[in-house]
Amino acid sequence: MRNSEQNFEDRMAMARIDREARASKAKKERRQRKASVITLVIVAVFLLGGMGYYIHSLKEKEASYLNRESELASEIAQEESIAENLENESRLRQTLKYIEQIAREKLGLVFPDEVIVKPSE
Repeated sequence: MRNSEQNFEDRMAMARIDREARASKAKKERRQRKASVITLVIVAVFLLGGMGYYIHSLKEKEASYLNRESELASEIAQEESIAENLENESRLRQTLKYIEQIAREKLGLVFPDEVIVKPSE
């Protein structure tokens, strides 16, 4: 009987060792899964933070581009107004009335039948 008791105790010890090994292995697997989940969460947080920063910088760029666009539209309107004024002036300079006015004012010319009266000094 002694042999069977020894055999039983040996089997119980082996079962206990096996159970402890399985428990240790399960505990190690749980720790590894927990570490993997934590790592994934940290990576996700960094990715989301990076994307948030990138989106924020894109929104700032968009605002500056919209501001620049409105400035350029204003400049275009000014330049178009200047161009229109220059075109009107160009058309005016081609009229005989303007040419006559400049000839009288700047060059002191008169028509042949006109008399110039100068005030005495």
